[in-house]
Amino acid sequence: MLRWTPSGAVAAPETVQIRVQRSYPGRIRAGAPVPTRSLSPAELESNLRYFTEGLRGPRSRPCVRLVLSGVGVASRPDLAAALDLARELGLEHTVLHVGPEDLADLDVAPLAGRVAMLVLPVQPVGSALDAAARALGRAAEAGLPVAANTVLSAEALAALSAAARLLASAAPRQVTFTYPFPVDEGVAASLPLPAEALAALGPALRILEAAGVQAVIKGLPACHLGAEADRLRRTSNRWYVDADHQREEALLFFPDVVRFHKEDLCRFCERDASCDGSFAAWLRRPGVPPLRPIGS
Repeated sequence: MLRWTPSGAVAAPETVQIRVQRSYPGRIRAGAPVPTRSLSPAELESNLRYFTEGLRGPRSRPCVRLVLSGVGVASRPDLAAALDLARELGLEHTVLHVGPEDLADLDVAPLAGRVAMLVLPVQPVGSALDAAARALGRAAEAGLPVAANTVLSAEALAALSAAARLLASAAPRQVTFTYPFPVDEGVAASLPLPAEALAALGPALRILEAAGVQAVIKGLPACHLGAEADRLRRTSNRWYVDADHQREEALLFFPDVVRFHKEDLCRFCERDASCDGSFAAWLRRPGVPPLRPIGS
């Protein structure tokens, strides 16, 4: 089932991401606008109903997956009731993203049995790594499935092996290493080149592999990853909701929030189905190789 957008047709998503809270400074920044406020409990319920009951029909597809995000989302008084309602409405798989600011006081007990996956940020900078370690431990004790995400910032590269050793001990279901999305081209100069990020990432990947922890890479194209291209996972489209874009005014993650770039030659790449491509802003940077098809 297709949705028509100014950039062409895209598949109608089966996932809705709701940015419940206004503030989310620790997120993987893409192109989403910053909402003017948080969602009220009534608005959260209304959107859960809209993207399930409201999309059951011959020309629409109800969502079956839910992503909740925003600093403080895990401590909202209405969260447990919202998660229970989501399951009743047919949202069978719920992922909860929390920010670095949430880790110190994160209470995982109400999430057990209600959340299919808890995604924790693990940044090996300053005290953030210790806070992540404690949160990972609490989640493991509660039997809560956990995934970790580490942003490949310039500050993080030197400490990736330390983060990998911690993650190998905590044994989350998956670790995702994400190359930053372009939000402001002015920050491009401070980012590591893809080759630099990959070189620093290599030892960390070996540590996780030895521990049996799955490692995934996002934000870089297959042709820049060489032997690590098997770790790519393509990003699925989703509805994106915040307080300023609710129900029928929701954004599509592609193309409203993020626009990946591929060259025409990418159609002939054997990794095309698993690769998002790159970003035009990153490909213009000195030292970044062009996109090129693999296996042709």
